[in-house]
Amino acid sequence: MLPRGAIDKSISHILGGVLFSGLGLWHLFNHIRLFVSLAPTSSSSYVAPAWFPAPRVRHLELIVMLAGGIYGFATQMLAYSPMPFRADGSIPPERLPNHEHAIMYASLLVYAGSAIYLDRNRSSHRRRHTTLCMLLLAALFAQELFVFHVHSTDHAGVEGRLHWFLQAAAAACLATALLGAGAGGLPAELQFAVSLVRSASLAFQGLWGVVIGVAWIPGMAPKGCSLDDGGVNLRCHGEDSLRHAVAVVNLEFGWCVVLMTVFVLGLYMYVCRKYPAGSGEVYGRLPDAEAEAADEDDDHHDMKTRNCKQAVHDVHEFTSMEIEV
Repeated sequence: MLPRGAIDKSISHILGGVLFSGLGLWHLFNHIRLFVSLAPTSSSSYVAPAWFPAPRVRHLELIVMLAGGIYGFATQMLAYSPMPFRADGSIPPERLPNHEHAIMYASLLVYAGSAIYLDRNRSSHRRRHTTLCMLLLAALFAQELFVFHVHSTDHAGVEGRLHWFLQAAAAACLATALLGAGAGGLPAELQFAVSLVRSASLAFQGLWGVVIGVAWIPGMAPKGCSLDDGGVNLRCHGEDSLRHAVAVVNLEFGWCVVLMTVFVLGLYMYVCRKYPAGSGEVYGRLPDAEAEAADEDDDHHDMKTRNCKQAVHDVHEFTSMEIEV
């Protein structure tokens, strides 16, 4: 029978990794499709969103994140026992890691719920709502980085190396989310580059989470290492085994980076062929730069000319990018 700790740790990492990889791939495809399908003369219309509406179910991406956050939070808080606290209100020492993980899922719920609320109230200040969503996404990645760092200081040896690389992926997501929040006035090519790196980093973070989860499957640990303490900890027996295991993790990380790079390049080439430049209508109407500028000026000035009024009218008619499939 497999140790309970190994099962819980493996499943939580693999399921979380699959969720993040799926979101990262969804963003990769849509950012590339949006950018390459725009005509060269309308490249200024590119605005990198924090999330993408899905066909038929507009908020599908955010609903999936809400479901994953609820499942993860409930699992961490109710793991091993339905009582996450003692009778006196204190937290049992063995439950502290579960509470740390629950913080991440709570941040996921805050981001997804806030994004849905802001989208339902998008009649005005659409650009500002997009920036706020990106900042909320950055807060989510910052919370992840914090928890991963805490785990990395608690873990040593091969576990510490696995979580150190997870920190690197989360740091890349955080940096690009912050850049995306302030990239509204930057050229479209730079906005696209930031979005591409953020999406690839998110997908890679999920991939590396799956790698960590697989390491906790009995028989999949590096040679000379085994699961101890009920399957909770991965320990190596001897210095030679530890050096070998760390080297294997380094190689896994390097090959994952190579494979992710090749995959992103292949996806970009496929989307370029599938959606040639000038086919931007598949995403519905995109606001042009003049319309967005008019929308911002309307907050401070009473525009009375016919052209300005028409520009504002066009912006308010625009709904957030919807993919027509």
